[in-house]
Amino acid sequence: MTLSLTTLVGLAGTLLAAAYTVPQLRKLRRMSTATGVSIAALANSTISGVAWTVFGVLEHEIWVALPAAVAVPATAWAAVLAWLRGGSRERLWLPVVWAAAVSLAGLSTLWVGPAVITVVLGCSVAFLVTPAALTAWRSHDVSAIAASAWAMLIVDALLAGAYGVLADVDANLIYAAVATVGSLAILLRITIPAHVHARLVPLAVAVDPQGPLDPDVARDDLSLVA
Repeated sequence: MTLSLTTLVGLAGTLLAAAYTVPQLRKLRRMSTATGVSIAALANSTISGVAWTVFGVLEHEIWVALPAAVAVPATAWAAVLAWLRGGSRERLWLPVVWAAAVSLAGLSTLWVGPAVITVVLGCSVAFLVTPAALTAWRSHDVSAIAASAWAMLIVDALLAGAYGVLADVDANLIYAAVATVGSLAILLRITIPAHVHARLVPLAVAVDPQGPLDPDVARDDLSLVA
């Protein structure tokens, strides 16, 4: 019974992992701009997907490897489209650091066992949600962000957490907690109207898709924030 339930949850997680990457990709394909979308977040997610796939294969956990593997193509394509459509290029050093960190964590299993890689992979989704949330909260225009993708990520996180409990995969439990909190932060930002956000976040901090503002216009807008 436990094995049957574990398989069912793993299969559901795989199907959802394939589905939740599609809304952001489809939205970027339809739009000419990627305003509010973090390229670093998508690149980090692609790296994490590859790392989870390798981890699942080495641990002989098909329902860890498969959900990660099916999510990689759409995420990587979305990262390319975000780059071509002028997405946020802030913190592009993060994917380099993340790739190095996950590689070193993987190698550490030769000496200290799976403890380090378990924590690192469990927190891996933070490298997706953190830059994505920062970019969203710093941008007045978040029209290119697919809210459904983040809502589906929460469901995916819950399924991953359930599988972690059933199959005793600690990395899944950490992943579920981080993904849920980060996704909620992004969904909260999307619900805030642009004019309200303009009052909350100074123009000097917010990412303006139209480039530098006219000084007189900027002074007028900043007076609304004050």
